[in-house]
Amino acid sequence: MKIKCLICGDIIESKRVHDLVSCKCESCYIDGGSYYAHIGAKDFSKIVKILDDGTEVKCDNC
Repeated sequence: MKIKCLICGDIIESKRVHDLVSCKCESCYIDGGSYYAHIGAKDFSKIVKILDDGTEVKCDNC
């Protein structure tokens, strides 16, 4: 899974466990790789989840 920051436009993905990745404006992050998905954001309405099949899902409270 990936997430897209709607503020800066970055699409970020964690590739392995303990691989914390933040967007360039540091408004959101993802961690855990394919083992688990830990998503954080200053404002969850400003991020979109991108599933493995490419589907985008609004993330109001991930």
